[in-house]
Amino acid sequence: MLKASIEQPNEAILALCANIAGNREIIAACLFGPQVSGYGNARSDLNVLLILKGFASRLKSYKKKMGDRNALFLAVDQAAFQRDVSNGWLGEITAERLLTPYEPLVNADYLRRQEVVLKRRIVWELLEGLVQEFPELWNELTINQEYFMYETQMERAKLFPLAAYRFLNMTRDDVKSKNIEMMMNGYRAALERLAEEKWITLTDGNVKITQKFVNAVRSAKIRVPAFLRSVQRAALLHVFSTLPRMLAPLTVEEELYTKNHPEMREKDNPALEMEDSDDYVFVPTPLGAVPLSDATNIEEFGKKFIPDATAAADEIGGVLNSVYLLTLCKNDEERKIIVKKFRDWTGFKWFPLTLWSLGTKRFAVLGKSRLEREYALNQYLMSNNIVVPRILHVSPKQRLIFQEFVEGKTVAETVRSMLSSRGEAEEQLDLIRDVGKHVAKTHQLSVSLGDCKPENIIVEKNGELCFVDLEQASRDGDQPWDIAEFLYFSGHYVQALAPTDKIEHLAKAFIEGYLEAGGKKETIKTAASPRYTKVFTIFTQPHVILAVSNICRRVK
Repeated sequence: MLKASIEQPNEAILALCANIAGNREIIAACLFGPQVSGYGNARSDLNVLLILKGFASRLKSYKKKMGDRNALFLAVDQAAFQRDVSNGWLGEITAERLLTPYEPLVNADYLRRQEVVLKRRIVWELLEGLVQEFPELWNELTINQEYFMYETQMERAKLFPLAAYRFLNMTRDDVKSKNIEMMMNGYRAALERLAEEKWITLTDGNVKITQKFVNAVRSAKIRVPAFLRSVQRAALLHVFSTLPRMLAPLTVEEELYTKNHPEMREKDNPALEMEDSDDYVFVPTPLGAVPLSDATNIEEFGKKFIPDATAAADEIGGVLNSVYLLTLCKNDEERKIIVKKFRDWTGFKWFPLTLWSLGTKRFAVLGKSRLEREYALNQYLMSNNIVVPRILHVSPKQRLIFQEFVEGKTVAETVRSMLSSRGEAEEQLDLIRDVGKHVAKTHQLSVSLGDCKPENIIVEKNGELCFVDLEQASRDGDQPWDIAEFLYFSGHYVQALAPTDKIEHLAKAFIEGYLEAGGKKETIKTAASPRYTKVFTIFTQPHVILAVSNICRRVK
């Protein structure tokens, strides 16, 4: 442990601890604050955490004089302290002293055990938060161990801004490496325990979440979202901070920081000066791992992907998203890339979609959620030999995904041709059977495509089928919706008052392919229910919907 630079010997501090304790047993004591972290001066206050057995006051602060400086003691009952460590019972006002550098004065082993218990709980809560925030993407995340330290401090700074000054002081250039090593020591021990218990895997200092952990999170009877736990912690901190002696150490941290950074006096939120914890969480791409903090824009990507290429970005459509075709040219070679910007669906654009699917289909609305689904399900399907566009880069902060442009024509063109007066050919029906087979393969992977219109399936030049626009895809989602959307949406190409024989042939070919590839009959039959047919009445003629639903219902 780092030795505190204090003028008085520790014996003097221990004597004051004994005076405060009286006839109560001292379980443990430690120094914390500027002196321990190396940025204090000869006149800085000394801060002491004192843990007592049978302390009736539970929590109390004391101010004592030691020569020309003050010694501030935070005394806490042992049982209350351990509850604060295990579940934040005191808003972590005492437990958090073990999150930052400290120097043991009494019972170092006890303090170390409690530190690891605390950090294990915090790591669990942060991992739980990642699973809740990224329900589709968690499997792709690679988490650097330092994420847990930075995110812990960021959470507290956002809810209690004065806490930011403490961390900014601790990560000052001249003391940063030493303090981070002291803090990370306990986090590493906590992570090793979680790895031994198979909740995570540890490889080269990086963390991956296991399915065992995800199952435990999702099966929990009562799941308190991470942000609510933070609000609870903030409320308790606010109560305790009304006591001047509780607030004094953080006020000193502010004074120490602003003395060397006078410009901060004009800023409202010191947390903005802290290092972004998203720098320590990564997703893989062909161009290398990308942190969640990445804010690459279209122009920057073009320069990085093909240096010195001429670039042109043309908007090519998208009602609910902005979609661009980025063309990069160099040495008479051309590369086309699709760029999707995921906007939040609000206002008028989102309202008709809500009405259209009311009671049947819930769509992901937030741009962040749709970007997550597009990336995660694309990676998952590709790893299972389903053809999807290759993702080249992702910019989470800009909500951009860069994908290879897929050459070919959509299945919608074949459907229109089949249902027109030009007749139908066996090769067209074969293509529809093939679509059914590919949809069944995704369903066997427990994936629902979410937006399975013929327009979102491209026939590549080599004849392969490629699924695009996966932003509504999900694991364990609504598979009958995929069947219903493909068939009933195809039906809207039937000309007014035309007979239904052609759409019936299309539906039968799709179902044949779906069942042949292992799709379930129950999924087809469910797609015939009014819950699904009612949604498409604004697109497709009633007699067409009735004909298709009858075919689905009669599957044997």
